[in-house]
Amino acid sequence: MNARRTRLVLSLELVANFCLFIFQLPLALAPNIGTILVCRFIAGCAGGAPMTNTGGSISDLWERNESGGPMAVYGLSSTFGPPMALVVTGYIGLNAGWRWIFWVLMAMTGGIWVLLVISVPETRHTILLQRKARRVCKQMKKENLRSAESTMDAHADGRKGLHELFAITLTRPFRFLFSEPITTFSAIYNGFLYGLVYLFNEAIPLVFGAPKGHPFNVGQQGLAFLGMAIGPLIAFYLYPLQERYYLRRVAANEGKSVPEARMWMARGGAILIPISLFWFGWTSYRSVHWIVPIIASSFFGAGIYIVILSILNYVVDSYQTYSASALAGVILVRNVVGAGFPLFATQMYQKLDYE
Repeated sequence: MNARRTRLVLSLELVANFCLFIFQLPLALAPNIGTILVCRFIAGCAGGAPMTNTGGSISDLWERNESGGPMAVYGLSSTFGPPMALVVTGYIGLNAGWRWIFWVLMAMTGGIWVLLVISVPETRHTILLQRKARRVCKQMKKENLRSAESTMDAHADGRKGLHELFAITLTRPFRFLFSEPITTFSAIYNGFLYGLVYLFNEAIPLVFGAPKGHPFNVGQQGLAFLGMAIGPLIAFYLYPLQERYYLRRVAANEGKSVPEARMWMARGGAILIPISLFWFGWTSYRSVHWIVPIIASSFFGAGIYIVILSILNYVVDSYQTYSASALAGVILVRNVVGAGFPLFATQMYQKLDYE
């Protein structure tokens, strides 16, 4: 079931990546705001599929004790990727215009899609066995030679159809989200953290570009996000400390899973987040050198990366076989909250007086 699910998810992600690539074209050529809103919505739906499903695919493809490293790389996609994109696109928008942001994004998503089509191998074991059987048939010239798995599939009355697999894949994350306390509270906390990230992102242009802030242009405001990008990168290189601690705990537990051991570094990350936010807020005045709040943002980014990654790994260890469905529910909430918070962030800062 896991192999079939992984194959289905990878196929859907290829389709989603292609849609994300295609819909950059009307965005780059958009004549009005209506076109931008509609195409951004469709592109967002397509782009959300890889973000939601990749964590589950990792839990399917790697054993529990081996998934920490791949999950650490995946964690950079939601913590290092967004601020680094703002670092790059700030100067693109300033020097070439906003349309070129979508042209560049189209080139990148198209290149990634081609790379995935060429490089992603087949992972379903039954397909691999059937291919091996065909090769052996050709070598031995025996047409009746078949893989054992294909023989079992041919006579299995309970074999699940594609529609049933779709139904399970689409509904199980919601069942976990609303009936499993671990999934529910992980989703709430993860969503809250991601909301903080996007509230923070909206604060950067106010601190480094508003009338009361530092006199940065659009490109320089993008560079101000560099601290948010460096923080997760540093935390990523420290992650082996967490992994060694986890493996020691598993070895001491006779090889059995210890989900709470995944949260060891999260204790430090959870402390970094409020400290860095106060640091950023107290140093956001024009009278304070601009590097000081940027340094604070790097600690915020590191704390966010550590805690979010710990939550994802904790969910994987807690549910094991069904971790893909639980992760999909957690990441769905995270993405929805991340999209919602920027809608009111600027108004909130203005009403509260962000200084």
